Amino acid sequence: MKKAAALFALLLALCCFGCDRRKIKREESVCPPPSYHIVAELLPETNSLTVKTQIDWTSPADDLAAVKFKLYPNAYKTRVVTEDKVSAAYPHGKESYGGTELVSVTCDVPLADSDVGEDGLALTARLSRRLKKGERVTFTIDQTVTLACVKHRLGYYDGYYYLSNFYPEVCPFADGKFICYPYAPYGDPFRFENASFSLELTLPVNYECACSAEEVHAETCGKVKTVFYQAASTREVALVASQKLRHAAEAEGDVKLFYYYADGSDKQKTLALIKDAISYFSEHFGNYPYPTYTVVSAPFFEAGVEHSGLAVLSKDLPFSQKKKTLLHETAHQWWFGKVGNDEVLSPWLDEGLAEYSVASYYRDKGFNAVYREMIQNAEDAFSIRLALKGQEGARFDLPLPELADGYYDRAYAGGLLLFSTLSESVGMDRFHAALKTFANRFQGCVATPDDLVLSLSASLQKDYSSLFRAWLTATVPLQ
Repeated sequence: MKKAAALFALLLALCCFGCDRRKIKREESVCPPPSYHIVAELLPETNSLTVKTQIDWTSPADDLAAVKFKLYPNAYKTRVVTEDKVSAAYPHGKESYGGTELVSVTCDVPLADSDVGEDGLALTARLSRRLKKGERVTFTIDQTVTLACVKHRLGYYDGYYYLSNFYPEVCPFADGKFICYPYAPYGDPFRFENASFSLELTLPVNYECACSAEEVHAETCGKVKTVFYQAASTREVALVASQKLRHAAEAEGDVKLFYYYADGSDKQKTLALIKDAISYFSEHFGNYPYPTYTVVSAPFFEAGVEHSGLAVLSKDLPFSQKKKTLLHETAHQWWFGKVGNDEVLSPWLDEGLAEYSVASYYRDKGFNAVYREMIQNAEDAFSIRLALKGQEGARFDLPLPELADGYYDRAYAGGLLLFSTLSESVGMDRFHAALKTFANRFQGCVATPDDLVLSLSASLQKDYSSLFRAWLTATVPLQ
């Protein structure tokens, strides 16, 4: 039996490694990541942006006659939050809307035509001829973005400007088609592939800008300045700008750390926490993937949100809640940033790993009461849901639209319990070593649940597919 088990583990490891290598090779050699050069100007007097985006993109297949782009600003033509979040997101509960107007769409391969469809969320650019696999083309898209007054990913409020998903993004291409997910009023309705970015942002000279990308230099001309940013391999570019912001800087090894704030009363302990979080997660899950990490405290309708290299925290949080939120969004720099996943098809993957990472931080740093509280709260939420809704109402191996009822209880609580159970079963050191291998193996990729299970099973020398299936389908008994 021992020989058979050893042989199984070896075959599983070889199979897993082989699949990973083929996947990474396929993405790198057949479909190099797109490159975005964005020139934008923030116009506070009209609460708008002008955006010109040049996108260099490689065709992933033969005979493609059209390319699709997401136009996320048009999601803000309607309400972008659930009914219970309206008062938190919109000032005084008064809804506000925005959107984008396309000025021009051009390509170095002549276009036949282009349109944005009925909902305006996806731009289809039809070419005058079919592309060959591996052919590189360049699109240039000019647009004007009108910002909604909303404390959301894209909007403005009280002198703060939140700018994410403001530029057109090439839709991911998989299984012979472009993936154009609809926008959802909860969760993270995205699948971000890695790409290269450069951003030239012009804004009033007295504005500070907390950006996910690294600042290269800045130029001032009268009342405005232009800041140049670069990000060689990341999933998005996002920023928060305001004349109210100030910042402090620190470093953790080679990583430059920035904290932006209006009220600096807690800046030193926040910077210390950022540094400690980067240090802890790097030790346990592998090197931090970006040259900079920026945290900004600003008005926001949720406790926080992650971007690649940037975390936005609600400025009204008490420090204890701010700490937990900062840790969660920082953990996402590994589980979303370093290792991507389809957040529509498998939202539990990055949210569960981020929650587990926060819990392990508290446990290892001696905050045992906080750790036990996190686990107990997750058990209560999941078990109550299971009792009231049954297995079908508690399972979380479902895409985001099917998790509308109980999203947090399932993706967050269920995911935390899955990973904490596995960690306790095999031992934290072994589990974290396996997670580090997974993170390094799939860095820059979009990993699937099967990728995760195969990788962990190979590292831990045991098939854990049944454990994952039991938790994901809510058939595991809770003690």
